[in-house]
Amino acid sequence: MNKIIRLPNLAAVQEFVKNAEATGESVLVSKEGFKYQIDGASIMGMIAVMGERLRVDYMSESMRFKEMLEKYCTSQ
Repeated sequence: MNKIIRLPNLAAVQEFVKNAEATGESVLVSKEGFKYQIDGASIMGMIAVMGERLRVDYMSESMRFKEMLEKYCTSQ
């Protein structure tokens, strides 16, 4: 599954990383239109893309993770 999100500030990045770690699954993030991927549980990697439109690819069924994604979801 995938979603397009935007993490506007450091608090949002910290929340995302915390929830990505908690899933226990692979969460891969890439800037929209780019091919390289970042580990969603990497605080440094996620800070580097803060404020950008991001594509999040995940397999987690965690409702908490999905609710957090909806919070930062942007219109496609």
